[in-house]
Amino acid sequence: MRRLSFRATLWSTVGFIWVSLIVLSLLSATMTRTLMMHDRQRGLAEQVQSAVSVVNHYVKQAQSGAMSEADAKQAAIAHLRPVRYGQSGYMLVVDSNMLQLLNPIRPETENKINDLVDKTGKHFTAEIVKHGLDGTHLTSYLYPKPGETDALPKTAYGEYVRAWDWHVYTGAYVDDIDSEFGVRLLEMLGIVGVVGLLLTVAMGWIIRNVLKKLGGDPQDVADACERIAAGNLTEPVHVPAGYDKSLMASVRAMQDRLLDAIGAVTTSATAIASATNEIAAGNTDLSARTEEQAASLQQTAASMEELTGTVRQNADNARQASGLADNASAVANEGAAIVGQVVDTMAGIQESSGRIADIIGIIEGIAFQTNILALNAAVEAARAGEQGRGFAVVASEVRSLAQRSSSAAKEIKALIETSGDRVGAGTELVAQAGETMRSVQSAIQRVTDIMGEIASASHEQSRGIEQVNQAITQMDEVTQQNAALVEQAAAAAGSLDDQAKQLRQAVAIFRTSRASAEAAPAKTTVAAPANIKSRIAPKATKRATADAVSPAMAATGSDKDWETF
Repeated sequence: MRRLSFRATLWSTVGFIWVSLIVLSLLSATMTRTLMMHDRQRGLAEQVQSAVSVVNHYVKQAQSGAMSEADAKQAAIAHLRPVRYGQSGYMLVVDSNMLQLLNPIRPETENKINDLVDKTGKHFTAEIVKHGLDGTHLTSYLYPKPGETDALPKTAYGEYVRAWDWHVYTGAYVDDIDSEFGVRLLEMLGIVGVVGLLLTVAMGWIIRNVLKKLGGDPQDVADACERIAAGNLTEPVHVPAGYDKSLMASVRAMQDRLLDAIGAVTTSATAIASATNEIAAGNTDLSARTEEQAASLQQTAASMEELTGTVRQNADNARQASGLADNASAVANEGAAIVGQVVDTMAGIQESSGRIADIIGIIEGIAFQTNILALNAAVEAARAGEQGRGFAVVASEVRSLAQRSSSAAKEIKALIETSGDRVGAGTELVAQAGETMRSVQSAIQRVTDIMGEIASASHEQSRGIEQVNQAITQMDEVTQQNAALVEQAAAAAGSLDDQAKQLRQAVAIFRTSRASAEAAPAKTTVAAPANIKSRIAPKATKRATADAVSPAMAATGSDKDWETF
């Protein structure tokens, strides 16, 4: 199938636009006629509904008894007879038997059967009654205007009043709508003609300028671009005379510059391949030195980690000893407090013993006085003779009891004095124990302070060694990063050589006399160094090697960055 040219395609588009404009004009005029018809029908419906409301008013008057039904019907007819709307509109009334009840234009037809038909034979009054009963309301027919013979299209609208079996209707001619439709259609077609003509002129100017900008048919430009994309630079690009600033001229200039660029790229690829060999040799020497440095740093880091662990353990032991000393100091404090309580208790006992001794002295004095009184009683009984014999016996017993009380009081006093001496000695011993506990407490506090100082010094020492270890770890990380950089440099050198090969292969697809005349460059081989990280012994730490490699990759770029160098 033959493909249309660019010019033919654009003119086909213009033809399609012409057809579309004409169709849109017809649709617009048709929609306008439809809207006008709907407006006319809506106006008829409003007039009839207004008349029906009048009839319904009289129906209610008759039903309420305010008027007889006959009077109400006559009043309704009289009310509708003078009703006019528009230029020649009026109301008509028939019943379901087609009996004409109201015709203000032809009153002679009233109270007669309306059997009129239009020129097509349609009994339009029967149709009006039918449509009033089924609720469709609208009836179209042909009927001449008053005083004329030509039948014109007319539309009637009717509504049924069920209470009186009336059909109230009116009609209007719609020939003016068809006339308006014809006028509107001609106007739209005239506008379409003007717009289409302007569009045709504008499209002709656009086609001429586009072809001038392109330098020919777009397919010719596309074919030239496809040949260049396929690598064929031998076929010349034809540019018509006078089109030196067109797209086709730019394509020809692009082809010429590609010829120059491909030659330069081929030469540069050979130079890049030679440079990659030198980069690989330097990377091999650098990788050996980096490997030795990394091994030494790993050994140093391992030793520092062992020393850090030992110092950390000493610091932990010192902290534990300090904790035990704190516990001992707390126990000593509790013992000193208990001894103080014992001293206070012994002092209280000694004071109570003194008070008991005083009470015993009082009892002893009472016994002494009782003994004296008993002696006096005995003397008086002796004086009384036989009459005082009984009293003498009582006095003797009282004296005996007083002597026994005095002896017991002396024994108790002796025991209390002995207990007081022992309590005093115990108090002195408890006081000495309190002094001893305070001395122990002071000594334990000094031990606690010394252990705290030892723990603090061990902690500071551990922090210092940890900082040294961190510095060595950072040095090791830097070394690992250097190793990663060396490996990346080696990979970059290999990738660069591969890119040079791919570059030569890429330009090889272009068929140019210059490229085919040049000899292919010698093949170069880049020795990739062994994996440096695999030859470095892993550290005795929890740090992963990948953590050291990641910063280096972030600082130098990814392998993809090297490949696009």
